[in-house]
Amino acid sequence: MIPESVDEDARNVAMAAEALLRDHPDALIAGLASNGLIVPVPKTVGLWGQLSIEGRAVFDDVVASDRKTVAELWVRVQREGAAAGKVRMLSRPSSWVTLHFLDTRDVHGVLLCVILPSDQEGEDAGVEEEAVVAAPRFCSLMEDEGANVLECDDAFTAMFGYTAEELMGKSVLDQIHPEDQGRAVEGWLSVLSSRRAQQTRLRRRRKDGTWLWVDTTLHNYLNQPDRNYVLVEIIDASAEMAAQEALQEREELLRRLTDAMPVGLLHVDTGGNVLYSNSRLLDILHSSPQGGAPRSDSTEDASGAAPPAGSARPARALLSALTEEGIAAFDGALAEVLAEGIDRDVEVDVVAARGARGRALMSLRALLRQDGEVTGAITCVLDITDSARARQELEQRATFDALTHCHNRSSILAALRRELEREDSAMTGILYLDLDDFKPVNDSFGHAAGDELLAIVAERLRIASRGNDDVGRLGGDEFLVLLRDIPGADTAMRVAERIRAALRAPFELSSATVELGASVGVACARASTTTAEELVKRSDSAMYRSKAQQQGMPVLATSGRQFSAFDSRAVAGRR
Repeated sequence: MIPESVDEDARNVAMAAEALLRDHPDALIAGLASNGLIVPVPKTVGLWGQLSIEGRAVFDDVVASDRKTVAELWVRVQREGAAAGKVRMLSRPSSWVTLHFLDTRDVHGVLLCVILPSDQEGEDAGVEEEAVVAAPRFCSLMEDEGANVLECDDAFTAMFGYTAEELMGKSVLDQIHPEDQGRAVEGWLSVLSSRRAQQTRLRRRRKDGTWLWVDTTLHNYLNQPDRNYVLVEIIDASAEMAAQEALQEREELLRRLTDAMPVGLLHVDTGGNVLYSNSRLLDILHSSPQGGAPRSDSTEDASGAAPPAGSARPARALLSALTEEGIAAFDGALAEVLAEGIDRDVEVDVVAARGARGRALMSLRALLRQDGEVTGAITCVLDITDSARARQELEQRATFDALTHCHNRSSILAALRRELEREDSAMTGILYLDLDDFKPVNDSFGHAAGDELLAIVAERLRIASRGNDDVGRLGGDEFLVLLRDIPGADTAMRVAERIRAALRAPFELSSATVELGASVGVACARASTTTAEELVKRSDSAMYRSKAQQQGMPVLATSGRQFSAFDSRAVAGRR
């Protein structure tokens, strides 16, 4: 059943595919993913006895000279929705078949490939068939007890290029690659002594001097009735060996690339066990392959190859240089990646063997099969120690005053805004301080003494305030103390009195001992009832009121332009 939501073009292609399959039950069929790889035919596709094509891609089963046609058809089906053309298959290279590509992704989720034999399509008068002769893949020899050739079949001469006359009565050992002759002799002696068939993979030389990988099976029929020879069966294994060599070359290339990369790589299976890690990972983590501190006597392969079967290492053992928080963050991220197939990035701290700390960015990516099943995860580990320190330094400069190490103006006001924008009814207080008689210190002892005095003032403010309060420098000799979660204005006034008292004590500077006081304005408000700018303005006005009284007493801005002075005796009575 074709869904109603499918557009007319997609519907027509799906109906054409259905008709094609109904009319040709002996056709071959395959489902194709968008990248051209063969996938199972969905159950939504109605079949009438068609056999499914297996393998990697239809492209692989077509003779080399016709693969260009397959590529052209693939481009057309992407553009037009359907395409058909004549090709020859490797299984029957002398016969033409009709290859149909149909884009049924909107209906069935896959493209369909339908192959019709040529006799069902009629003779193709417009195509002149080429004579394609497939090279034999199997041949045999008969040899005497001394390994001299007694007889060979036509397939052997076709496979290796020798005539029968060139082989008769001659030893075949010279036709075997020098590196493989030892295995060949061992197999020959074994078949003579044990009378059991012996199999050997080796290289045999063709007449043109090239070497062919073959699987050779020896059968001992010596001294048997009507038979007195060793039968040598030979199967062409060159395609398999070429594939293995190509795979080894790609693996070597991948290994060299991963070792040359500036990032650490870690491949784990679904159980979190290490399948691969490169040497750069160990450099970043300051770790040995077994985990922990580096050891000069480590015998593990530096390439990071997977451990032998039965000796799987959990990933966290390799990451033992991470802090406990870092390991917990990695474990949590890995669990999500393996369970949900998502990507995660985490930053972790690394502790080297001598206690030096670093920072690493771990990018975890799920490895998925085509059906979405998670098969493991790959983790890229990047050393970001320098950038993290630079970022921390920038944050420090953007947040704190370089001279006093208090919050700077922008960060203390930002903190105040956050407190006033809270959704609860917490009360926030601020103390606006302006130092009295600060200018004479600069004038008498110099700006260095003034800077030293400001740093000591900031330290006294931090000590006199509460643990969760922030101290900020607004500029010059003005400070702002942010009081969080106070029960009422009385608490703010008590803190203000402690600060006033702390600042009245003499200051021992490098060049002199000085005394000064401070004018303190206090303002309080509950969250969401005013703005930071308005509250600072009220505390500033209260500070000027305090300065005008010339008594050094904190002044509270109660509401609007009303103020109240601090009564230290009343507070003492409540204590």
